[in-house]
Amino acid sequence: MTVKGARASHPLREAPFARLWVSGLLTEIGKWVLQLALPLYVLALTHSPLVTSVVAMLGLLPSFVVAPLAGTLVDRFEQRRFLVAVGMGQAAMLTPLLWVRDAGDLWMIYLVAGSEAILTVAFESVKNVALSTFVDPEQLVGANAAISLNASLGRLVGSPLGGLLLSWAGLHTVLAFAAASFLIASALAWTIPRRATARPTAAENTGFWAGLGETLRTIRYVPTLRGTFICVALLSVAQGMFVVLFLLFVTDLLGGGDAQAGLLRGVQAVGGFLGTVTVGLLTRKLAAPRLLTVGVLTFAAVSAVTWNLSLTSLGFAVYAVLFAAAGVPAVWLAAAWLSLVQQSSPLPLRGRVMACVLGLSDGLQALGMLAAGLLTGVMGTLSALNVQAALLLAAGLLTFRTLPRRLAPAKAPEPASASIGVPGIGPAGRQAS
Repeated sequence: MTVKGARASHPLREAPFARLWVSGLLTEIGKWVLQLALPLYVLALTHSPLVTSVVAMLGLLPSFVVAPLAGTLVDRFEQRRFLVAVGMGQAAMLTPLLWVRDAGDLWMIYLVAGSEAILTVAFESVKNVALSTFVDPEQLVGANAAISLNASLGRLVGSPLGGLLLSWAGLHTVLAFAAASFLIASALAWTIPRRATARPTAAENTGFWAGLGETLRTIRYVPTLRGTFICVALLSVAQGMFVVLFLLFVTDLLGGGDAQAGLLRGVQAVGGFLGTVTVGLLTRKLAAPRLLTVGVLTFAAVSAVTWNLSLTSLGFAVYAVLFAAAGVPAVWLAAAWLSLVQQSSPLPLRGRVMACVLGLSDGLQALGMLAAGLLTGVMGTLSALNVQAALLLAAGLLTFRTLPRRLAPAKAPEPASASIGVPGIGPAGRQAS
């Protein structure tokens, strides 16, 4: 079903999207509860920062490896049922942690962390494909902005809640809360009208390797997808660097501690809310390609100013304002690249393309974490932070140079046999060139 209507209402006013949004928010909260609580639990269990970092990395790397398979499943099954199945799987996979007692049971934590990462990329893929099938194209950027806000809200609520539940009531309470979040999200997904989602039948008989090859050719030969893919790659490396460098920025350059670090990460959610509110105003003037450029370049500028102001003796409140400001363009750019992938991908391959982008993002974030550790040993924290800002600048300049100002109107996908020039890519795959 496509949500139609003459009025330009916000997509959250439409019941199918509102249910999908709340389902995604609950999943984000459950994910962040686990991402905060599990490493803390492992650190208390082993007193080993190395083992703790392995658990954190397992939240990213598995999705990089299995994303194409997850995308294949997304393209083959009806989206509503797939959302329900993934949510139930996320809850069920927490069960082994009930038997963790000491460091000898770490393998169960590794298993759960990796499994949750795989299920998360599957959930994100099908969620982003589903909304693109029942939200009008003119509402797509606003819908993606609302979806992007979920990550900020989930982190704002889930991270402190995970720490509180672990310290006050123990791991089992953390697991119960996370499982409840996933199950309620599944129940909400089940209430989405079946007619609101679709199953792309053209991909049902495509083998895994043939489908993967067609997906990679689509990304390579559709200019909008290729440019967006490279932009997301640079953003992901920069984000991975930020995860490590942020803590050093607070402790080494600002002289703060845990409380200050938590506050700065939290105020980004305030900026995320403002980004969601303002994205509608921007889309009246800018199409998704230019919105991506503006979002990335603004994010790069705010980052560079924030890092280099640490050379002065400004008060901590100034940095709180800057971190809140950074949350605004973060939502703009996320909404833009999601919309570009959705609008430029042929429907039968959309799940696979989305999963490939998300898997690549997770893998390159892990690479960025490693790069940050290596750079700080060579050039110091501030110089490494400026490298991170330079990556953001490069991503913004790339989008300005390579992406068209506007996308061509979407066309219905045609069979692979109708392709001209590139096997497996029909005119619908070329519509964004």
